[in-house]
Parts: sequence; C-alpha cells; structure tokens
Amino acid sequence: MPRSEETKLLIPKDEELAPHQWVGMPIQQLLDYSNDPFWVRLRYFCFIFFWSAFSMLCTSVIVLIFTAPRCQTIEWWQEGPMYGVFAHDFRNDNTSDTNGLSGIEYKLDYIADLGAKTIWLSPIYKSPMKVFGYDIEDFKDVDESLGSLQDFKDLVQAIRARGLKLVMDLVPNHSSDQHMWFLKSVAKENPFTDYYVWAPAKGYEDGKPIPPNNWLSVLGGSAWEWNEVRKEFYLHQFAKEQPDLNFRNPAVVEEMLDVMRFWLEVGLDGFCVDAMPHLFEDEELRDEPIVNGTALQQGNYRGLEHVHTYNLPEALGVMAKFRNTLDAYSQQTDKVRRLMIAEVFDSVEKTMEYYGGDKQPLADFPFNFYLMTNIGRESSAHDIKNTIEQWMSNLPESKWANWVLGNHDHGWVASQLGGDLVECLNMILLMLPGTAVTYSGEELGMENAPVIWGMVGESATPERSHNKNSDDRGTPFQTSQKPNYLDNYKALVRARHDTSVMYGALNMRVLSDSVFAFTRSQVKSKSYVVAVNWSNISVTVDLGEFCDIPEVADIYVTSVNFSGGSSKTIKTTSIALQAREGVVVTYIPETRD
Repeated sequence: MPRSEETKLLIPKDEELAPHQWVGMPIQQLLDYSNDPFWVRLRYFCFIFFWSAFSMLCTSVIVLIFTAPRCQTIEWWQEGPMYGVFAHDFRNDNTSDTNGLSGIEYKLDYIADLGAKTIWLSPIYKSPMKVFGYDIEDFKDVDESLGSLQDFKDLVQAIRARGLKLVMDLVPNHSSDQHMWFLKSVAKENPFTDYYVWAPAKGYEDGKPIPPNNWLSVLGGSAWEWNEVRKEFYLHQFAKEQPDLNFRNPAVVEEMLDVMRFWLEVGLDGFCVDAMPHLFEDEELRDEPIVNGTALQQGNYRGLEHVHTYNLPEALGVMAKFRNTLDAYSQQTDKVRRLMIAEVFDSVEKTMEYYGGDKQPLADFPFNFYLMTNIGRESSAHDIKNTIEQWMSNLPESKWANWVLGNHDHGWVASQLGGDLVECLNMILLMLPGTAVTYSGEELGMENAPVIWGMVGESATPERSHNKNSDDRGTPFQTSQKPNYLDNYKALVRARHDTSVMYGALNMRVLSDSVFAFTRSQVKSKSYVVAVNWSNISVTVDLGEFCDIPEVADIYVTSVNFSGGSSKTIKTTSIALQAREGVVVTYIPETRD
C-alpha cells in the first residue's frame, strides 16, 4: 500500500509576525496600573457602590414585604350571612323532642343549606318569660322550656360539626325581678345591696311615694317602681320585671364578665350585646328635658331627650372590658377571634363610636338597623341610596359594615313593608358590602303566621308575640308556598363568594328617578349589577349609566314574577321593570374611551 503524504506544520519566524499583533500586558506595566492612585480609587468606588446598591435593594425588598398592603384577612363572620333565630320559634309541634334547642338542632341542615355561616340566637337563659326571655332569672342556666344546659352543649357540637358558628344575645342591662341578685338586693344582703339602681322617694302625695325624677321606660310610663319591702324605688328602663343592674358597681361588671367566660367555655363564638346604651344613668338622677314642642302625655318615651339615661360615655368603657375579656379568652385558648356585636339605636355618628379605635377596639360592628328603620313602603329610590351612603360614608377606615332587615322587636319585613318587596330587599341586603343579617323566615317572605301563645307570659299581646309555621322539610316556615324565594336567596348567598362582592367597589345610582341600582365590581372579574324598582309604576332603565357595563349581560337572579321573559341574557340599555320588581345581572367590566 502506498504511503500517505506527510503533514507538515509551518511555524512562522519571529520576524514574520505581524508588527501590530496583540500581546498581553507585561507584568510590570500591569503592576504600575494597579498601583496607580486613580485606578485604586476607582476600584474602591465601584466596590462600595455595588455593595451599597445591593444592600439598599435588599432593604427595600424587605421593607416592601412588611409594609405593602395585604389582602384583607376574612374573619369567620364575614364569610356568609348571619341567621337570626328566636329560640322559641323553632317548634314543629307540641312534642318534647322537637321543641326549643333540639328543634334548632333539627333544622341546622336547613340553615347550613341556606349558606349562612353564623347563627345569632336569642336569649335561652332561665327566665319567668314575662318579656320573651329578656327577663333573666339565671345568667348561667337554660330555661327549662327550651331544654337543659346539656342540650345546649349538644347543640353547640352539632353546629360545629356543620362548620357553623354560634353567637347569642348577652343582656347585661337588667335581670329578672326573680333573679337571686335582685331578691337579695331587696333584702339589702351584702354584697348585693347595690347591685341595682335604687333611689328613695322624692316625696309623698296622698300617701303614695313620688318617683325620684321624670325618667321614662322605653315601654312607656315611669322608669321607677316602688318596692314595698326595701321602701325605695328601683330603676327599670324596660319592663318593671326587668330591674336595671348598677354598672357603677365594679362587682356587677365582674359578674357580667364571669357570665361571658362561662358561656365561652360552653362553646359560644361571641355575643350580641343587647341594649348597650342603656347601661349607665346620671348619678345625680337629674330630670331629662322635654323634647321641644312635644306634649308629654301618658309617659311617652319619645317625649323626653334622654341625655341622662342613654348612651352615656361610661358605656364604652364597659364595652372595652367586654372586648378585652373576649380577646383574652381567645389568646388563652385557640387564638380564634370571638365576635362582639353591639345593639345600638342612635345617630350614625354615635353608633360608629361602638367600633372603637385602633388602640382600643370595641365591637366588631354595631348592628346597622337603618334599612329597617329608615326605609318604608312609600320610600323612594333616593331614600334607599341615601340610607346606604349614610352608613358607608361614616364607616371608620378598615371597619366592617353590616345590614339588618328585621329582628324579634321589629318583626318580618313582609309584615312591615309587604311581601312584594321582600325579594328586592334581599337583593339589596345580600349584595351590599359587609355582613348580611337575616331574621329567620325573611328568606321566604314570611308574614301573617299563627301565634305561639303557650310560650309567652301574662304580659304578652298579639302584637308582641312571635310567629311560626311548620314544615316537614326542617324549617319552621312553609317553604312550599314560595319556593322561588328560597332558590333566589340561596343564589344571592352564593354570589357573595365572588371577589367582586366580597372586596369589589360599590357604585350606586338612582335611575329614572324610581329605580335603585348599584354595582359590585372588580377589574377583569365577574361583577354584578342590582336594579330594583321600588315604585308602584313600570319603568325602563338604562344600566349603561354605569359606564363599564356591556350592552348585553347575563341574568343571574330575577324576581319570581319577572316580566322580562325567560331569556338568560338581557339588553342592559333597556331593562323593563314592573312595580316592586328586581333583577341581578353579571358582567365583566369593560373599559370605554
């Protein structure tokens, strides 16, 4: 085989190298540069600048992490509606196994199916039942007509098993005149002598003692009742069977704190503090001024300016003790915040004081009764808008709103305003920001139900008695009469899980002078617009006034007898609403030039 040609490697001679060929810097020259003062300073400057900038960047990131606004933490009472239950209403029949507390337990599945997250329970304490259980004979026991303390503990466990929470009315202002404290106070047995507000007679007329001043009971007549045994008057801002406790006595305050701890141990998740502004009265027992231009007749409570018996500043101090007791219990146990609500009927400015401040928080919210008290059948869409704005514009920063339509005192909305407005009110209630409070039966538009006579005392009247219906589906009401009311209610509750309803902006308008409308919207998220025709005439409205609503949107909920047909979409520029009719539609906000 022939040999391959040899491969030769040619190495150029030094003189053949290009004269400008790059070569490395001689070491001596490199050392000269490195020791040059200019380059030394430049290196130090770059070094310091880099690490300073890096440190500043890291510091900025850390600061942003700790100071940037966080997504609002949702507390358990903010997750869904609160469902108010008057304990004695939950009786399906006259048998013992479905009365009282066991009756409530029997209906827990119904309440949970509504989407409610919290049950608000009326007083279940041992009581002579002269004033529907608000005259309490023993703050640490259950009235036997409802069951036993063990029955209550069983109810708590059943509630927790369904992922629900339970709050109950706390009634600190007064007790029953059959309470052991009062009986011993009458007898001046220490330490109970000053547990109640006592005062001597102002004088005598025809041998009869004269009350110390002109104070009036909320229910009418003098707020003072003579006790023949003690030979003094006792104060009762409500019924004479409800003597006022003396909260200027530290022992009384501690007694009520102990009551709270007792029920927290039993398993309550919080309290609604009843009649909180009535807790204190003027120590000097001064007469209250007569309202200008008002003839004070037959002890009419509204005939006086209650400057000495209502909402004295000391009440907030006791509220702080209540709040701190709940917080201390939570801190010592499971770290879960306990709810405290204040029942307050006053100006919106005074009511807002019960939220407290950052240094000393008070109630998680005071009940907002303005929809209940300010809105009537003859109200206008402007009235509704103004009522909502009144609360929202005065709401302290970072505080949580709430909305109440009815309670045990006021009765069902349908009875007050008419059944044709129930759905409109539920649309408003459930789509507004904050906690919606539904009094049991309002989800069905209940009204004019039979009265339970056997549960009330001798002082009961048809107007003040409570109602019930029976139904074999586990609710005390006739759901079969108005099934769509219930379906619509549940759908509205489900909408509350959307971020636009939980966190979204609220924008309200009055359209065509008779339709109240508002949006709950969030950018690029499913949003809602609610429109209710509060008037008694038919109107056609254009939702395009909200600017970000497309011309066609999806129908989410309508009134049961909605006249707009069965289509699943609607033209938002021309929505026809009959009298007392409402609609909720969904949309994705769009940007317009």
